[in-house]
Amino acid sequence: MAPTAVQGEPVEEPVVVAVCVSCRPAGAPAGLPGAELLARLREEAGCLGPGVEIRPVQCLSVCKRPCTIALSSPGRYTYVFGDIDPAGGAAEIVACLEVYRQQEHGYMLWRERPESLRRGIVARIPPITWDTEDGSHPR
Repeated sequence: MAPTAVQGEPVEEPVVVAVCVSCRPAGAPAGLPGAELLARLREEAGCLGPGVEIRPVQCLSVCKRPCTIALSSPGRYTYVFGDIDPAGGAAEIVACLEVYRQQEHGYMLWRERPESLRRGIVARIPPITWDTEDGSHPR
C-alpha cells in the first residue's frame, strides 16, 4: 500500500501537475496559454521542494475551459481545474499544492482552495482504491 500523509504532514509520494499545453481559447492569437502557464509554474514551484513534478501534456480534453491542469498523486484524489489565468495562475496552483500535500487523501474542501481554483474546478476524482459503502469522502 502506498504511503499517505498524516493530517498536517506533506505527502511522501510524488505529486504531479499535468499542464495542458495544446488548448487555446477560441479566437485567441497565436501562442498557447498552457505553455506560458507551464513556464511560470516551473518558476514558482521551486519553493515546493522535492516530490512535485510539473509535466506538460498534449491534451486534457477540457478544450472549452483553457488553461487546464490535472493535480494527482498515487492513492489520493485527482483534481482537474480549468479557466486558469496563465499570467497569475501559477502562484494559486502552488498555494493549492501546499493544501493538497497536507491532506491525508488529497481531499480539499472548496474553501481551502484559492479563489480561481474554486471557480475553475472541472472534476474531483476519488482514488481508484477508495471504497466506502456510502461513497462518502474522507472528511
